[in-house]
Amino acid sequence: MTLSEQNEDVFLMPVAPKVGLSRRGLTASLAGMVGVGLLVYSIFPESVGGPDLPVEVVLDYRMVESVAGQGMVATEVVVVRNLTDHVIPRLSIEINGQYLLFRDAPLIASEELVLPQQIFTDKRSSQRFDPRRYEVEDIVVTGQLPGGARGVLKVDFLEE
Repeated sequence: MTLSEQNEDVFLMPVAPKVGLSRRGLTASLAGMVGVGLLVYSIFPESVGGPDLPVEVVLDYRMVESVAGQGMVATEVVVVRNLTDHVIPRLSIEINGQYLLFRDAPLIASEELVLPQQIFTDKRSSQRFDPRRYEVEDIVVTGQLPGGARGVLKVDFLEE
């Protein structure tokens, strides 16, 4: 067989189709992976870890303004105090891994935030936390530290 005959055989070989990913498909899959990662981080911040958030968390019973605005009411509260001299933006507070509150305003240096437990809502539904029905087992507070890292503090309240 001559060289020209061998070259003709090469051109006659069937070519298998190639499976490829378009630019749009690649962009969508990368965006999806980033989105899933951020979702997991926002739902389970304590499992991801991170530096400690310098706040103090206390359960208390205090007088707060009623939801209807009809005066003061004594109720169960979560008290979060900023222990630093800088603000903590992007604050989120979670009770029992299920009831969540995001705070738009940053926690000012040395500020004490008093939150009635009834304002926390279930992540999966719009049900409110009821301190008469449920005991607070743990609270996870997350916020942005000055360097940009996400700080996490988990406080367990169950006595063993």
